Amino acid sequence: MPANAEYNPRRVSAVITRIREPKATALIFSSGKMVVTGAKSEADSRLATRKFGRTLQKLGYEPKPTEYTVHNMTAKCDVQSPIHLERRASHHPSFSSYEPELFPGLIYKMIRPKIVILMFISVLTGAKRRRDIDQGWDMIYPIMQVLRNGENLIEI
Repeated sequence: MPANAEYNPRRVSAVITRIREPKATALIFSSGKMVVTGAKSEADSRLATRKFGRTLQKLGYEPKPTEYTVHNMTAKCDVQSPIHLERRASHHPSFSSYEPELFPGLIYKMIRPKIVILMFISVLTGAKRRRDIDQGWDMIYPIMQVLRNGENLIEI
C-alpha cells in the first residue's frame, strides 16, 4: 500500500489514497472498482484515474480499465446572499422537497435539463455534465434573485 493510503474497514470498506496533482482521492474496493472524487474538472478526473492505475501497476496489480463514467458534478457559487431553502421549497412544491430534520439540503428536480439539484445554503450539486450545471444555473439563478428581492415569482 502506498504511503499516502489508508484502510480502515470499520469506517469504509475501501483503500483510500490521494494524489496532489491533480488533487484527487481514490476509493479502491476489493471488487476491483475504483471511485475517483475531488477533481476540479472531468479532464483532471481522467488524469487522476490514470495516475491511480499506474500506482496500482507499480504495486503488482494489473488494472483493466473498462468503463469511465461521471456520476456527479458539484458546482459552488456565491449568490451574494443566503439561499432561503424554506421559501424556495414553498414556492415550487411540485419541484422541491425540503425536510431539514431528515436532510439539510433542498432537493429540486428540474425537468430541462433533467437534473436533480441538491441546494444547500451556499452550494448546488447534482449534475453529471458541465453543460447541465450551466443550464441549471441559468434557470435557477433568476428564480433565486426573485426570491431574494421579494418580487412576484416567475414559474419555470
